[in-house]
Amino acid sequence: MKNYLLLTLIIFILFPACNSHKKDVVEKINPLEGSWKMQEIHYIYADTTYVGEITYGTLLFAPKRYSLLYNPWTTERKAFDTLSKPTDAEIKAAFQSIVFNSGSYTYTDSTVTTTADMAKVPGFEGGKQFYNYSIKANNLDIMMFDETYPDGNKPEWSGKLKVLFKMKKE
Repeated sequence: MKNYLLLTLIIFILFPACNSHKKDVVEKINPLEGSWKMQEIHYIYADTTYVGEITYGTLLFAPKRYSLLYNPWTTERKAFDTLSKPTDAEIKAAFQSIVFNSGSYTYTDSTVTTTADMAKVPGFEGGKQFYNYSIKANNLDIMMFDETYPDGNKPEWSGKLKVLFKMKKE
């Protein structure tokens, strides 16, 4: 009986102590996580902004990974005349009508930095893209304002162009 009481007393003393560290651990909720459907794309230059509706395109954020896929033009992609035998011209047009990158990312409450490990452009793996973002309700505005190639160089549009994606949570 003494052993039973002693064991009960030890459990009552140690059990709350084992859980006390949980109070100090606060899980950070990532507001970006999920699937975002593209609605509009804005190409912003110093003196002009081009706005287009996008019929498809997706930005996915998982806990540590992202995937971006969209058509940079505001026109529908043209199907191959013969799906299993595209011409060289059809292949070139198809390649030019899609953008994709995937990889890892870091974020703050207003910025995202992506690092590609798979990219449409061969050699961009390891490259970084820099974004500002804001979320209101189920809408994400995310603007790419800079890019750095894996070798540290910048694209010729750097400092001249920003690309704003307007998205809706799926």
